[in-house]
Amino acid sequence: MNRELLEKPFGKEQIKQRKGNFGDMIDYVETHAVIQRLNDAFEGQWSFEIMTQETTNTEVIVSGKLTADGVSKTQFGSNKISLSKAGEIISVGDDWKAAASDCLKKCASLFGVGLHLYGAEKKEQPSDQTGKDYGKGMSEK
Repeated sequence: MNRELLEKPFGKEQIKQRKGNFGDMIDYVETHAVIQRLNDAFEGQWSFEIMTQETTNTEVIVSGKLTADGVSKTQFGSNKISLSKAGEIISVGDDWKAAASDCLKKCASLFGVGLHLYGAEKKEQPSDQTGKDYGKGMSEK
């Protein structure tokens, strides 16, 4: 396990922002950046599986397990069900994929990926991105 690589901060060009549930701006990285980091740190020798999934009236929720170097980390991920302006479900399949991506990124954070985006360290490295909602990201849904 290459902890130095796992915990290496993402570059400013990789950090995106979106508006959070309470109006604050949240930094995140896209799923492909997390997958690349896992591939580099574990030389592609890792796996991820969805263990449970649930649908409520407003969101989909999954629990998943990321395993690498004989260590497993579990976490939850979720996504609001996307509705059209008429209130019809657009694509629950895309919502499931987004929840799985959220879960993968949360599991990866337990290995150290993207920790600089949380807590006190985050304040030392502000993002210079605009507040666009890019879909699922590191701590972004």
